[in-house]
Amino acid sequence: MKQKDTFEYYLLKKVGKTIKKYGMIEDGDRILVGVSGGKDSLTLLKVLNDRKGFYPNRYEYCALHVASDLPCEGVIDPAVLEKHFIENSYPYRIVSTTIPQGERGLSAYWCARNRRRVLFDTANRLGYNKIALGHHRNDVIETFFLNMFYHAELSTMLPVQELFEGKLTIIRPLYNIPESDTRRFARLYALPAVSCKCPYEKETKREMFKRMVDEIERHNRRAGVNALRALENVAERYLPGSVVKEKIDI
Repeated sequence: MKQKDTFEYYLLKKVGKTIKKYGMIEDGDRILVGVSGGKDSLTLLKVLNDRKGFYPNRYEYCALHVASDLPCEGVIDPAVLEKHFIENSYPYRIVSTTIPQGERGLSAYWCARNRRRVLFDTANRLGYNKIALGHHRNDVIETFFLNMFYHAELSTMLPVQELFEGKLTIIRPLYNIPESDTRRFARLYALPAVSCKCPYEKETKREMFKRMVDEIERHNRRAGVNALRALENVAERYLPGSVVKEKIDI
């Protein structure tokens, strides 16, 4: 067996365990896969496609790429992405959108929010009940730190998140996959992945935490696994909120 096939088999098993653990996919699901053109979403697309052959729950999927009018450095050419979809027989749609100017101008957050709106609208219009996003374990950990240090709350991305009173559900099948795995997978299969650099922001807060998490994992290979397990093993009795008598900012 070739190295890339062996690695995909490993990744398929790992993603399968994540899907089963959180009950992400059910029989008859129609899944819209958000494909930005980065390594993570392209990895997710191939894994969900290849897993259909032996996954017990039958599901449909469609790749959706939202092409905006923003001149992002390194953004994928929709024609290149369409060629990749066709060559691999992936069902797909490419939707063009204009990113409006927000109250505080253009930013990575505002761009992502508007792209997400197109995903939601398309899923609703075409009858898809789930949206699969390519967030991986590092994204989950970085979001936890972002929310703690900048929003004063302990929260992060969920593996499964219901929206609009359960009419639509976001799933993150790569939830337990480290970013290093999607990077390796994209390289082994020569996926046409790009890394978009937002022209409206310098270094984002997320990039700062990405460097921090990478540095910790260089010293402790189990750090990412332990961090994710910690989010499911919260000892509330040892957090200060358990002994607060009166809410007073200090």
